[in-house]
Amino acid sequence: MYLNLSHSQPREKGAALAIALFVLLVMSLVGLTLVRSLNDTASAVASDVLGTRAQLAATSSIQAIMVELYPLDTNFDDSVCPARTSNDPPVVRNYNYTAPGLTQCTAQIRCNQLDLSDPYNGSHIRIIAEGSCEGGTMVYSKRILVEVADAIK
Repeated sequence: MYLNLSHSQPREKGAALAIALFVLLVMSLVGLTLVRSLNDTASAVASDVLGTRAQLAATSSIQAIMVELYPLDTNFDDSVCPARTSNDPPVVRNYNYTAPGLTQCTAQIRCNQLDLSDPYNGSHIRIIAEGSCEGGTMVYSKRILVEVADAIK
């Protein structure tokens, strides 16, 4: 005589294992999607910050060159920017910023001037500022064009 256990225990077919593997796979895909989304968001924020810093570096360099062109207590200084030619304006100033908020940022100023003839008098100055900031492996730059006229009559 022997004991027959096949009728007393239900047969398991492995459905719980398949369901557990499926749930594990779905959860890992959701986790990977969240990690990628967070990385993309962090990269976008870094891009925005570096782009804004590059624009501020260019703006600061324009303000600095404007102070040189138009000193507070004297007349327009026409020695800062050379006369206009058919070529691109030459680089007249380079700035390397060390102030908090603009560290790892540089700016380059190009400018030229044109003496206006009749019926106008004065000088027309074209200033091109390019600010550039580094952050890790990323480099962002912004270019700003400003045109100024001195005493047009």
